[in-house]
Amino acid sequence: MEREIDVSARHLLKWLKAGPPGVEVRATREFVWDGAPVAAEELDTEDELAVATTVGLLEVRPAQGHAWMLRLRVENPLACHLPEDGSVSDEPEEIDLDDFEACFLDEDGDASVTVEADNRADARAFDKVLSAILASGS
Repeated sequence: MEREIDVSARHLLKWLKAGPPGVEVRATREFVWDGAPVAAEELDTEDELAVATTVGLLEVRPAQGHAWMLRLRVENPLACHLPEDGSVSDEPEEIDLDDFEACFLDEDGDASVTVEADNRADARAFDKVLSAILASGS
């Protein structure tokens, strides 16, 4: 069961930075080469900038049980996210919350927040967490 959550990316990140107990957090950055006519390594730098998107994924789950998963996904044009040496891994790169904020929340990106729960009981358990997230902005 997956559903969209009406909470801003900034609000969620603020809650996470406050260090809520009982959750595990994983943040990653990945470069996606959408519609590249040839392999990315065969393109020159200007071409790569035209076809690359940077995807940030923030995953939050209970430290015990893993019955639900809260996801914040942000897609941005490549912009300044390319590593200085120009090399890009095919795998997602783990980053910390500060880097996630700098890379994905300081720019205009397409963000979505969703939660996936295994069943109704797990969804109700997440609703208590959502209440805490929403109350943290008050």
